[in-house]
Amino acid sequence: MILGKGCVRAVLGAGVGLVLLAGSAHAKDLGEILLEKGLITRQDLEQARQEEKQKTAAAEARQGAATKLPDWLDHITPFGDIRTRWEGFYANDLHARNRFRVRARVGLKAKITDEVGGGLRLATGDLNDPISTNQTLGQTFTRKPINLDQAYLTIAPGKTFNLRPGVFSVTAGKFGVNAYRNSELVFDDDLSPEGATEVLALYDSNEGFLRSIKVNAFQWVVDEVSAGSDPYMAGGQILADTALGSTANMNVSLADFSFQGMNGVAAKYLNGGNTALVNSNDVVKDSTGKIIGYKSGFNLLQGGTAVNFSDPIGAGIPGGVYGDVVYNTQADSRNVGFYAGVGFGSAGKDYYHDGLKKAGQWGTSYTFAWVEKDAVPSLFSYSDIDYLGQHGSTNVQAHILRVDYELFDHLELTAKGELINALDRGISNASLAGNPTLLRTQVDAVLSF
Repeated sequence: MILGKGCVRAVLGAGVGLVLLAGSAHAKDLGEILLEKGLITRQDLEQARQEEKQKTAAAEARQGAATKLPDWLDHITPFGDIRTRWEGFYANDLHARNRFRVRARVGLKAKITDEVGGGLRLATGDLNDPISTNQTLGQTFTRKPINLDQAYLTIAPGKTFNLRPGVFSVTAGKFGVNAYRNSELVFDDDLSPEGATEVLALYDSNEGFLRSIKVNAFQWVVDEVSAGSDPYMAGGQILADTALGSTANMNVSLADFSFQGMNGVAAKYLNGGNTALVNSNDVVKDSTGKIIGYKSGFNLLQGGTAVNFSDPIGAGIPGGVYGDVVYNTQADSRNVGFYAGVGFGSAGKDYYHDGLKKAGQWGTSYTFAWVEKDAVPSLFSYSDIDYLGQHGSTNVQAHILRVDYELFDHLELTAKGELINALDRGISNASLAGNPTLLRTQVDAVLSF
């Protein structure tokens, strides 16, 4: 009796294939026995042996390829995002403007050991603009630039120095803003400072009222001057996280950001040295109209807080309130700014940014902004809140409404509207006559990976 082909494959797959792994002589004996008993044909036996050899060779090739990959690849993690945006501007006596924009960022993070790491990131946008990586579409389909956005090293001494892992770290190079903040009152999210920053974890607990205390220190180089002192920002921040029972948590931060040598920056870059920069701070000019510096210095005392509730309205929806306030001690007037907001949704925290993860998650927030003319350096703060002919993020008040929905995993849709006015049109631009309300709308789709 000759078995059908399906039976032959089953018999040989369970028997011949196994014994082939044990030894070729044993496999030959078994094959010959099956052949002598008439259970298979010579052709079936040869075909089965050939298929088994091919499977074994393929498995060995895969294993060999895997062992040839360099070990350092295990320490590298790619990341990035792509955002498309439609944006509209509307106001009385203003010709409505619409534009499409794109942002693309891609990078690599390296964690070589628990004590040494780093990263780099490339991003779209004008290389002369420190607070935006957006690229406006148009200009007859021309290609868009890609720039080095971040490149940094991080050292976190641990067992080598008999320190608790995570107690201290230092980052140097060009990196994202690593000061804790609830908004973009002082620093825009797209800003990539240069210099160094340190983090010291003083206290950490999983229970009780006080959960953690951290101290951040900053040394950022604003410009490099060969024949004089470099403009820089030196600062410090303390952050405390607390638990308010089992239903809420609160964080509180206090910081001092001291900018030095900024008059040199104004004189060098605000006279046409960099047309991508925006400025809505008071400046001093000479008799020819040339900017020679700022009217005031910038030493910013900044505080922030966020209180997050697991179910504040009894509907099973997390919510919270948040805010940042700043006071510039080196300006005699118009030196205060604040953002205050409320949010609800799946994120459970940080409702100003509202980063979602899973399909079906949603969030919404409302933020009120009030930033006087010399409260913060407008070169580095929120890029999307400038007002008509006034370019910069100070001397404005705004109502910001945001709605987010995670359509698919890693794909978030966002709609945002901003109602913006000048605080004092008399100290700003002639085009602000009547101080019409500017409505700025944004609709985003963001793919993260």
